[in-house]
Amino acid sequence: MRILQGMGQVGRERWASFLASNRYASPFQSPDFFDFLNAFPSTQTAKVFAVERESRLTALCVVTLQKERGVKGYFSRRAIVYGGPLLSGDGPSDLDSLLQAMESRLRRQAIYLEIRNFHDYQLFFPVYLKKQWVYLPYLNSHLPLAGRTLEEVLAGMKYNRRREINLSLKEGAIGQCAQAEEEVREVYRLLLSLYRERVKLPLPGFDFFYNLFLSRLGKVFVVKHEGRAIGGAFCLFLQGHGIYTFYYCGLRRYHPKIFPTHLAVLAAIEYGLQNGARYLDFMGLGLDGVEYGVQKYKKEFGGEVMEQGRFVKVLNPLLYQFGKLGLSIMQKVK
Repeated sequence: MRILQGMGQVGRERWASFLASNRYASPFQSPDFFDFLNAFPSTQTAKVFAVERESRLTALCVVTLQKERGVKGYFSRRAIVYGGPLLSGDGPSDLDSLLQAMESRLRRQAIYLEIRNFHDYQLFFPVYLKKQWVYLPYLNSHLPLAGRTLEEVLAGMKYNRRREINLSLKEGAIGQCAQAEEEVREVYRLLLSLYRERVKLPLPGFDFFYNLFLSRLGKVFVVKHEGRAIGGAFCLFLQGHGIYTFYYCGLRRYHPKIFPTHLAVLAAIEYGLQNGARYLDFMGLGLDGVEYGVQKYKKEFGGEVMEQGRFVKVLNPLLYQFGKLGLSIMQKVK
């Protein structure tokens, strides 16, 4: 058994082959996503770790190293794994080795590690718990697409969601794939406004989203009405698996019978149906037992709610507590 780190050791073709046949596959664990993230070294980079046995990969994980700009960046250094690791039949023992490598080699670069699962990893819970990772019961929603028509998908939605989508379409609003840089920029402006005014969280710059549009994984959808961009979505797509709603947005109170955000999600659904996606992944509903607006919104599309959870390992407890305290103070000041 050998621990590998970096594209040079893992090998692109071998990695792509391992991904294609893996039950835990997601676009976030692909070589294309690794390349995409490493184009933005000022705010985030990606590292890949893998376990090799007899010249074949048995476990692999793409870790996203993130931080905010300025002084706050030192206390916000985190390592996020989207989707969860790729694991083979040798599972538990190789996961143990993979986690050990990640913890030891990232200790100076991140305050904590967080794995956001988009698959069921219950089989591996004992490995995480033995290594003192903390489990958080986060929910997610998958909207099944395989073998279904658009009419069947709409019929499975809550009545009001279906009615609002139909009203929007009757008024002439439409969601479609973005075709040019200006359409991507228009969707980004709407998203940036949402994050500044309501979400109150940092958002990557336009280049991040434009390069996602240019990548093989990225799918950008724009919602238009009478030639004006009123909503859109930035998604990731993995052929034969799913389409993931990375970011989406729409103008609030634009028109009493038009619901731009609904149509942004609908555009992703239609793309998934037309291109062989098995499901649309909403990328999280929040903690189990904690109700909030976004969770209610996502549930009304009729997806299957499941507890896929997250695992967290604090690498630097002192800085972690300082960071939490600083964030709490900043929120009160705002």
